[in-house]
Amino acid sequence: MKDGKILRSQFLLWVGAAISIAEMVTGTLLAPLGLGKGILAIVLGHVIGCLLFLLPAGYIGAKKHQTAIQSTQATFGQRGVFVFSVLNALQLLGWTAVMIVNAAQAMNGVMQHIFNFKSVLIMSLIVAALIILWLLMDSQLLFRINNFVVVLLFLGSLLILFIILRTPAASGPVAVGTMSFGAAVELNVTMALSWLPLIGDYTRQTKRPLAMALTSSLGYLFGSSFMFLIGLLTVTQTRITDITTLLATSGLGLVALLIIVFSTVTTTFMDAYSAATNIGQIIHSKKTNLLAIGVTALGLIIALVVSLASYQNFLYFIGSVFTPLYAIVFTTYFITKKSLPKLFNSVLWLLGVWGYYQLQKLDMVLGTTLLLLVCMGVAVIICSKVYQLWASKQTIHN
Repeated sequence: MKDGKILRSQFLLWVGAAISIAEMVTGTLLAPLGLGKGILAIVLGHVIGCLLFLLPAGYIGAKKHQTAIQSTQATFGQRGVFVFSVLNALQLLGWTAVMIVNAAQAMNGVMQHIFNFKSVLIMSLIVAALIILWLLMDSQLLFRINNFVVVLLFLGSLLILFIILRTPAASGPVAVGTMSFGAAVELNVTMALSWLPLIGDYTRQTKRPLAMALTSSLGYLFGSSFMFLIGLLTVTQTRITDITTLLATSGLGLVALLIIVFSTVTTTFMDAYSAATNIGQIIHSKKTNLLAIGVTALGLIIALVVSLASYQNFLYFIGSVFTPLYAIVFTTYFITKKSLPKLFNSVLWLLGVWGYYQLQKLDMVLGTTLLLLVCMGVAVIICSKVYQLWASKQTIHN
């Protein structure tokens, strides 16, 4: 495949990863800010998450031909890779469950409106079966079909946007509840961060590291921002706070159903595949597709039995774990060029996880993640200077 086609497929892959019900649902949470501030939060959050995190992570993975988790080995050692692989597999398993249950609920709403039929079990099984079908496809066939489906999904999303905009503006308060601007920015950032530990899985096999990383990051930035905007507009324009209600009453019928199903599939198969990649590294297995099917099946079970009421906290957990982790990796790779001792980096990471929740209390206007990235970067640089001075003195004394 020529470079231009590879980059185009990569761009569409990441646009497809962003086109999902979960992204729209998260966009509705920004409604208390109003349309103007909500859009600003979407732009700032996605620029921070995509260009300051996804881009360098994708670049390192492409440059070193490693997955994003493998690229942590230089700073945290093999034990660190094991721990982060487990954490990443768990968050991806969580995302698989979140995506399945969100899709099942939305499908139920549309099916009840069209056919007066609903069943969470059947809808969840349909979504899981299609994800498995996606995983079983030959890679070349998958890219062709995925590209075609993503284009159709984008057109479908434009149709949803048109329906929202043509709806007469509803009166009354925009949304119940409160949301600070900093918290809104942070929600946008953490949605991008959920892809941080796996972007390297899709950029590592390239001869053009920067182009591949930039294409992937911009693809997600474009697609995710658009989905957030649809969610925000749904509430600010129509006062409907439930995306499912909008889709069920939109008049799109089966088109709405297909948008829900295939937007979930094009996103979730990436979660399942990357979770399988991490598990394969842990247990030293190369049967990635078989493991991915197992992840999908387990995600289906979790979706059926576990409540997802703590969705927002789940996003913040992802930010708390992976922000300090990659802040240390990025600073070491791009600035200090030499890693601190592995144990020291691990202690810094744990302090960063704790610091994330402490900094959240400050409710900074640009969110917690950007501030923590700066703080961790400065801490690594200072500690590296101190350690080098100490090491030099030890060498002189010996």
